[in-house]
Amino acid sequence: MPELSIMEMLKYALSTLVESKVFILVVLELAILLISLVFSKLMDKKVVKITSITASLLILLFYISNYVDTLRVFIDNVSTKLMELIYFPTTLEFMGIMLVSFIIMLVTILNKKNGKVIKFINTSCPIIISFLFLCIIEYINKYSVDFNEFSVFSNPVLMSLYEVAMGLFIAWILGLIIREIDLLIINSVRLPKLKTDEEKLVTINMNALESEVDDLEMPRLKNI
Repeated sequence: MPELSIMEMLKYALSTLVESKVFILVVLELAILLISLVFSKLMDKKVVKITSITASLLILLFYISNYVDTLRVFIDNVSTKLMELIYFPTTLEFMGIMLVSFIIMLVTILNKKNGKVIKFINTSCPIIISFLFLCIIEYINKYSVDFNEFSVFSNPVLMSLYEVAMGLFIAWILGLIIREIDLLIINSVRLPKLKTDEEKLVTINMNALESEVDDLEMPRLKNI
């Protein structure tokens, strides 16, 4: 692999961009953006926004339709690499997963707003994953297994430990993502209600009330 300087990399990237059809796509997208900015001052902004987004998507789809076969191969390669990551994680990837797990655990523990259930889950999952990793290390040491991908993934016991750890991590992360999405939806539904309740609150100006009390005159007693 040839070593390139930053200027050389920028030179190759810019020259390739200008010579390709992507440059035309970029120009068209910029033209749509400028036209939408101009018409947004003359027409309804919502209509202009929907029209510009629709036009941009149509141009993008027309461009992508010329490279369907290449995109299919690209998606197949991405899905294959993803499955390899799930079922055949490298040692570096596994250590990265453990690092992310412990970062999530520390953030959860330090955040006082989290409830006991989420703290328990975000603490238990990293600990279980670390225990599985220790089991892998112990098994490799006990049976003198070569610490390489071929030896690890050809062993059914080590493969099972890896898959259980990866499955737990993926299920845990998906659960956290779904929880965050649910909280966003719930908060977006509750906000209008809170706003209407705040509008119904009665505010009292204490300074005005005190001035009114001072202005009141006490009734005078009649002389007998």
